[in-house]
Amino acid sequence: AASDIRVIDYSHKQLDERDVAATDLEQFLQTNPKPDWAAVRWIYVNGLNFDVVRCLGNHKSLHPLAIEDVLDIHTPTKVDWYEDHCFLELNLAKLNEGDPPGNEDSQQEKQCHHRGRWRTLVPGKFGMSVEQVSAFLTTDNTLITIFERSGNDILQPIMTRLRSSQTVVRSSNDASMLLQACIDAIVDLSLPIGKAVGEAFDDLEQDVLSRPTIGQSKQLHILRSGLTSFMENANAINILVRTLCDHGAVPGSGRSSNPSTIESLKNQAQTSIEISATTQIYLRDVQDHLTAVANNTRMSIRSAENLSSLIFNTIAASQNESVRQLTLISSFFLPLTFLTGYFGMNFDKMPIVNENSDVMF
Repeated sequence: AASDIRVIDYSHKQLDERDVAATDLEQFLQTNPKPDWAAVRWIYVNGLNFDVVRCLGNHKSLHPLAIEDVLDIHTPTKVDWYEDHCFLELNLAKLNEGDPPGNEDSQQEKQCHHRGRWRTLVPGKFGMSVEQVSAFLTTDNTLITIFERSGNDILQPIMTRLRSSQTVVRSSNDASMLLQACIDAIVDLSLPIGKAVGEAFDDLEQDVLSRPTIGQSKQLHILRSGLTSFMENANAINILVRTLCDHGAVPGSGRSSNPSTIESLKNQAQTSIEISATTQIYLRDVQDHLTAVANNTRMSIRSAENLSSLIFNTIAASQNESVRQLTLISSFFLPLTFLTGYFGMNFDKMPIVNENSDVMF
């Protein structure tokens, strides 16, 4: 796959950004090391490309297991700490209108759909696409981010902040703060999903209350399935952010009671990667947003379950009312049925039968 590559060097006084072709990346990295004036280097890659990932791995001596995880798009959200770098893997979820497109990127989107990378929330209206984001934070204040397709949605808002020397991400001269900005942008990109789902719920709830149908239960099932996937993704990123916030804590000190976080803390003594105190403050704000998103999504899932129960209960009550009316009608005609059955055939004269006529046949 083709990759868009941009190398950004910056400090609180100066900013330099250059686009690099994938075929020229190796030569560029060899001949253009991070300048002395630059505090941070950001290597941005949009599009998975084996040669690009291999080149970056060789240039920064990245761990082979981390490189393998970058190329596997089904790697779960996690943080791995190594001696001179840390590796992060997380999912980017964003709202897409309509069904998976069938023109320009149809083959790619069909593959994403079949591999579970697309979740339809409201058929024909909007869905949720999920893609992998990989990041490496090194000891020389370099950040490498690798996106599958939607890196531009993250690059543009961050570059707007970097081009202003007054922003925290620019003035801090800290690559971990840049990493926080990327995670924050990924979380912000997922927020429209919750808003769109809320509006869909309002419309569907009115239909269910006015005229419930079995077809609505199918829509609720699709919506609930997509929301469950979205909530699991938010919870996974929440654990990742918590791990970064607790970086440097002493295991058993009481700062974290999450088993996955404690296990990660045990490996931090073997790494020289630092997450600054300022970054941790902003990461906790991201964690609050993720907690709110997860709680709202959980409430939406429960609402979907309640609406499903309401549909079946309403339909069942309607069927019971129909059965009751049929029972009353049957009870009314039961005596007549009995009398007809008892006396109806007791006639002395039946000319048609006696004459063996074929009229009745």
